Amino acid sequence: MYNKILFTLSVAALLMSCNKDEGLGGSSSVKGMVWNIIHYDDDFTFSTETIPAEKKDVYLIFGSNEDDYFGDDVETDKNGVYRFDYLRKGDYVVYAYSEYPDGRREAVSVSVEVSKSMNEAPPLYIHTGKAYGTAIIKGYVYAKYYHNGSYRDEGVGTGMRAYIRHAGTEGFFDDVRVSDGVFVFQKLPPGEYEIAVESEDPDTERVDLIYSAPVTITETGKIYLLESIIYVNVAV
Repeated sequence: MYNKILFTLSVAALLMSCNKDEGLGGSSSVKGMVWNIIHYDDDFTFSTETIPAEKKDVYLIFGSNEDDYFGDDVETDKNGVYRFDYLRKGDYVVYAYSEYPDGRREAVSVSVEVSKSMNEAPPLYIHTGKAYGTAIIKGYVYAKYYHNGSYRDEGVGTGMRAYIRHAGTEGFFDDVRVSDGVFVFQKLPPGEYEIAVESEDPDTERVDLIYSAPVTITETGKIYLLESIIYVNVAV
């Protein structure tokens, strides 16, 4: 019985020593850095800031492509640094997630060859922030001003509200006030949109909406200008 157990253990040890596949059980390490590119909103310029990605999950794949076996995960430290230990030599994939404002995540990966005791992975750059993956629509409003139905003046529109909706739908999901003839809608994902601006009937002062042509957003990080100025009337 003792000889049988000893033989079984010897065979297991031999198989482990002959296993050259990627995975745990070795004496090598992978160390790397994750950078977080933050996309700020409310400045209308798509400004970004790149900082170390603190406390972000980083994942390791045992193999050379993303279809191989998922092996381990760690968290970055306050400096954005991560480390995987006890790896066998071979090819690995390291990845982390960019995060969209709507909660969607997108993997960002790098490949690393483990061939020595300590191995440096290429840096990972992930994206976060309320403006990530979005665009801006900007338009101009010109107004004619009436008093008791009589024309008085005209110039850039100020004070009326502009509304935005998904093309083909009824309800508006956001509105802003026109200021010095300009309105801006930000943090818009790709899609088709319609803009409407308030306009008053010179005689009855009834408020109607003047619509823009549909605007299709196909690229993010871009400001889309309406092709035409929106003309409205204002009763004063």
